[in-house]
Amino acid sequence: MTAAPEPVERPAGESEGSSRVAGGCVVALGISGLLAYAWVNPDFGTFVAGAASAVAVGKTRQWVAKRRQDAPEDTAPEAEPVDIVAVLQALGEGGNGVLLTALREAADLPDTKTVRTLLADADIRVRAGVRTPAGNGPGVHADDIPTPSPPTSSPSPTGCLCSSEAANANTNNARTDIVQDPDNPHHWLVKEHV
Repeated sequence: MTAAPEPVERPAGESEGSSRVAGGCVVALGISGLLAYAWVNPDFGTFVAGAASAVAVGKTRQWVAKRRQDAPEDTAPEAEPVDIVAVLQALGEGGNGVLLTALREAADLPDTKTVRTLLADADIRVRAGVRTPAGNGPGVHADDIPTPSPPTSSPSPTGCLCSSEAANANTNNARTDIVQDPDNPHHWLVKEHV
């Protein structure tokens, strides 16, 4: 077994606080001596200032790197953007208004402030008092809910739907030209093409 180290005895009247004060005095005297020498030799002062700046930048970078390692990483995935208008239209079917709380729950948003922001971005008015079967409160009135856009029609059939001149069997298909009347420049005449 090893013997426990014996405590160091301090002389009477000396404490830890006094040794810190003494150390601080030594550091202050050293700094004032360097400043006095830098005053006499400006090149030395520039060197010391550059070295002190380099040390400070290095320490700061170490501190920032340690803080980044210690900080918990935000592993929450980014939320997908919410189409607030589509959710509002789905909830507002049947001519009822929609409360902000119901809209928040349906869109899975964190709070009604976010709902208000999304509605403001979509230029949808929020009213203070909306009556719905679920209750009364701030929300979007049925009159303020935008109507859904009509479904897009199927594309037109492929191919040409125009008539062909060669297939025209009509006998009254004389070609005409539109010409200006030589007697009156404000009138135009339709003449048969020859």
